[in-house]
Amino acid sequence: MAAKGKFAPAYTVCLMPQATDITVVVPSCNRHDLLARSLAEMALRIAVLLLVTSLPLQAATRWAALFNGKNLDNFRIAYSSLPTDGRPASALFEVRNGMVHTYPGADAGSRQPSAYFQTRDDYQDYVLHLEYRWGDRKFAPRMERLKDAGIVFHSYKDVEHSWPRGVELQIEDSNVGDVWLISAKPDISTRESSYHPNPDPLQNGAAYYHADDPFRTYGDHNKYVRLRHSAEYEKPGWNSVDLVVRGDSAVYLVNGQVNMRVGNMRKWVDGTWLKLDRGKILFQAEYAEIFYRNIKIRPVMESDPR
Repeated sequence: MAAKGKFAPAYTVCLMPQATDITVVVPSCNRHDLLARSLAEMALRIAVLLLVTSLPLQAATRWAALFNGKNLDNFRIAYSSLPTDGRPASALFEVRNGMVHTYPGADAGSRQPSAYFQTRDDYQDYVLHLEYRWGDRKFAPRMERLKDAGIVFHSYKDVEHSWPRGVELQIEDSNVGDVWLISAKPDISTRESSYHPNPDPLQNGAAYYHADDPFRTYGDHNKYVRLRHSAEYEKPGWNSVDLVVRGDSAVYLVNGQVNMRVGNMRKWVDGTWLKLDRGKILFQAEYAEIFYRNIKIRPVMESDPR
């Protein structure tokens, strides 16, 4: 369409190939116009490329299933205690209806071992999500304790008939979000007093996470050390847990609420403490009936909690 006006030159709409939704107005299409059109097309392609590369990658928001909802074939399964009979550790887990069920068929109060299913690969810089709900049964020798389970991440060393070394996000009935250090040493901002009104009886008085207090270093070689979470967000029925991991730091979320931050994680290797920024991930069966579902993982993003 010709532009109107006393001193306006003639303009023609020149459509560019491969961009049928965009028109560029350049001087009428002679040899110089074709050059201008080519330059305009090149500029447009560069602009589109810059726009695309400046946006978050779509792949970064896509979840990948760690648990396929059908079986545990892509996990290593092992005891973390001495077996109580001749059953393999895999007998402590049943997959049904898209869930992992611990201690299927075991009688409440019976003596049972503990076990775990663990990824075969190491992971770093990720967000892990799962959902869980408690069953009704507890098992000896933990009948007097709270129902117990958890996620051990940045697992760096397997130990026969024991928990692999790493850092745990504790899942305990009405008491979710504590950190267990299993031969690991991080820095955590804590307050030295008893927080939870009904804590695990063996942990009464343990320091608890408090964002405004100084960072302190905890943990030691071949030691189990527990630090308590800041607030309780568990509810009846299904609950969600998210673990945000960036290098040697982690944030715990229960039902979308932050209640623990861990930083400067280190592992014990050949007599010295080294940076702990990657490792395997395992899920516990620890003397209580629990159901896991929707276990998935994705790369961490800038917008994820810190």
